[in-house]
Amino acid sequence: MDSLLQPDSSHVFAVSDLTKQIKSILESEFNQVWVQGEVSNLRAQSSGHVYFSLKDSNSQLPCVLFARDAVGQSFNLEDGMEVLLLGAISVYQPHGRYQLITKIVIKSGEGRLQLQYDKIKRQLASEGLFDSNRKQALPILPQKIGVITSPTGAAVRDFIKILKRRNFFGNITILPARVQGEEAPGELVKMLKSKMVQDCKLDLVVLTRGGGSIEDLWAFNDEIVVRAISSCPVPTISAVGHEIDTVLSDYAADIRAETPSGAAELISSMQLDTIRRTQNNAENLFRIIKDNLYLKTQCLHLLQSRIRFLRPTRQVELTSMRLDDLDTRLKASLRSYWLNYHALLLQMNNRLEEHHPKNRLRSAKKSIQAARNRLNLSTKVSVRQLTERLHYNDNRLQNSSLHATLKRGYAIIKKDKGTLITSAQLANRCSNVSAAFHDGSVELEVIKSK
Repeated sequence: MDSLLQPDSSHVFAVSDLTKQIKSILESEFNQVWVQGEVSNLRAQSSGHVYFSLKDSNSQLPCVLFARDAVGQSFNLEDGMEVLLLGAISVYQPHGRYQLITKIVIKSGEGRLQLQYDKIKRQLASEGLFDSNRKQALPILPQKIGVITSPTGAAVRDFIKILKRRNFFGNITILPARVQGEEAPGELVKMLKSKMVQDCKLDLVVLTRGGGSIEDLWAFNDEIVVRAISSCPVPTISAVGHEIDTVLSDYAADIRAETPSGAAELISSMQLDTIRRTQNNAENLFRIIKDNLYLKTQCLHLLQSRIRFLRPTRQVELTSMRLDDLDTRLKASLRSYWLNYHALLLQMNNRLEEHHPKNRLRSAKKSIQAARNRLNLSTKVSVRQLTERLHYNDNRLQNSSLHATLKRGYAIIKKDKGTLITSAQLANRCSNVSAAFHDGSVELEVIKSK
């Protein structure tokens, strides 16, 4: 007792150390766990985090769904809702409280079916039942359609209504089968393996029903139904539920339609498209035949023209026309030759007259008279030009004479013996000089400069 009341200090945990060790053990052991229970004490924070408790008849488990995971959920949690959670156990050390950090929330019933759905899907996919190379092409113009569905459901009424509204002119055979419940898979498989389907007496098989929960649509996820669809010798369309619903028959069928109405629109669109393409082909064929007929007609007309051209009577006519043409051309040539020869004779006659001695003498006289006139004119012009030049030179001589120079105010200085004085130095040596002007001379006395 004393040893229990006085433990060794090495065996004593601090609260934080013990909490940390518990946290390590729990989080490593329960890092991914599925838990099922009822939601209670739901509390959503403004941050987007959701806090609640998951309970059953004996216990409850604190849970938290963080905002980043809450936004990915397809529904909102409510108190009292039965759910299946996937998460990890974590310990909040400040309070020493463990809780489930939730990652995925599934409604309880759907959760089990979803797991089973994923398991079947993986198995069948691994066997290649969903491969695209197994898909059959839908017939271009289906005339005999088998519809596997409940004959009293709204889906088949909508399906037929749309086909009638879009003027579908094929035959529709209802292959009755339950589309919900435990007996539904067997009846669906029975219709898929019926003699009409297996003997390919139908062009197309449509599996359809209206929308519902995953439990309501589960018959179309059944493995035997999916395998029967995959091995069906007739092309198949899966039109189950609403747009958001996806069942395994959609993967196994050759084509998936989002709704029963969508399947009817797809089939009628194929028919309308085929009719439209047929009409286009017919119009193209008619145009080709018309164009070909036109070309053949043109060719026929050409051959007929050639036949008419090659007839003997036609040849005689053409020869006669050619003879007439040659006759006309011969006459025109003779007339042209005669005119040219006549013109040549006239030209030679004119040339002969031009060279007659009388005409040549007359022409020579005219040439002599013209030369005489040109000579007289040239002489007169030369005399006039020489006279004008003589007067011009005389005027220049007069203007350049000594007398003319003295008249302009110049004077000639001479010594007593008549010697010219040409500088002031010579003048200073003389006592008297004479200055000659244009109208006489004067005696000048030289005053010597100092």
